[in-house]
Amino acid sequence: MGYEWTIIRRHLFSVGRRMGLTTIIAIIGVGLGVGALVITLSVMNGYADMIFDRQVGINPHITVRRPYSERIENYAPIVQLLEKHPEVVGANPVIETEGYILSRVKDVGPVTSGVLVRGVDPIVKSSDIVHHITEGKMELARIEGNTFGIVIGKTLAEKLGASTGSKIRLLVAPKDLTTARMPPLRQYVITGIFETGFYEFDASLIYISLAAAQRDLQWGDLATGIQVRLVNAFEADRVSVELRETLVKTHADLFPTSWMYAQGNLYAWIWLQKWASFVVLSLIVVVAGFNIISILTMAVNERRREIGILKAMGAAPKSIAQIFSREGLIIGASGVLLGNILGGGLCWIQKIYAPISLSGDVYFINALPVTINILDFAMTSALALLLCLVFARWPAKRAAALDPVEAIRYE
Repeated sequence: MGYEWTIIRRHLFSVGRRMGLTTIIAIIGVGLGVGALVITLSVMNGYADMIFDRQVGINPHITVRRPYSERIENYAPIVQLLEKHPEVVGANPVIETEGYILSRVKDVGPVTSGVLVRGVDPIVKSSDIVHHITEGKMELARIEGNTFGIVIGKTLAEKLGASTGSKIRLLVAPKDLTTARMPPLRQYVITGIFETGFYEFDASLIYISLAAAQRDLQWGDLATGIQVRLVNAFEADRVSVELRETLVKTHADLFPTSWMYAQGNLYAWIWLQKWASFVVLSLIVVVAGFNIISILTMAVNERRREIGILKAMGAAPKSIAQIFSREGLIIGASGVLLGNILGGGLCWIQKIYAPISLSGDVYFINALPVTINILDFAMTSALALLLCLVFARWPAKRAAALDPVEAIRYE
């Protein structure tokens, strides 16, 4: 260890010196800036991941439909054709419609709710809804007689006072419904309850089998669309164009639509907000950097005599500059460490215990989402250290340029 480090240690942390307090203040300033940055980035990551996991995880990556919501018949060959694409994981026909669900709660009476009905194959290939089942299982097949299984969201189950094994009644209502052909109110048995953390899904989305939906709507072997899941969801736009080129040869009236067409703007907006927030909150670190300039400038003024003596004893201007540059870097590194501990700790607490909860019916989620990304921490730390080093250069050069004779003359 050279003499520079000994001087740095005495400058920054000498007991009884005023510089010790100002150093701590500067470290706290940098730490708060870094902490604010990593917390903001983690929250934005959480929102982006939430949108992706909920919207893209539960919904298909590509949906194939006919124009004007016309029904698709003879869909089995179309499904096979779509699944031949190398980037398609799976495809299945679906009936999407609205419905009306009814349950009887003890001591309360009948409870009703409007729902979004998805009639799918018992094995759902276009969604990862099975990974969100918290009670029961994804069992949509016929249970007994004309009674099929149904899977509903946790919020809806709580509203209905129902659990797995409970019997509820469902009325499906297509858009072209007329009073002359009102579908009957059918009985279903709840076989599974899912929780996505996304209020809109947990409170209104239900799954029944495709056969049950066709029976209730009296449609026969028809579907409203074909849902497709890909290896990489972000390739949906490109793959949808390729699928259209394949379908146009035999099914010119079918049009694939990617999830990015319907929900991509929201996802892109969140990422834009993330980087805009990063740029704005970086100003906090810049302000803390000016504190480093003022601290080191004050240190240079107070130690003119010491600098002059060191130069008179043969210390090179480069060594003098290194002393003050390293002081600024140490302040910055200490602040970065404090900020990462503070920001990472708060993010971890929110991720595990969720002390900041939200009203799901207002904000669509139940808690502030947080995703900790090590790359964001590293990028923020590197930016803060670079700014601290840059801000330390001016006082360091000023100290290195001091004339030893002038520095000692009036001391």
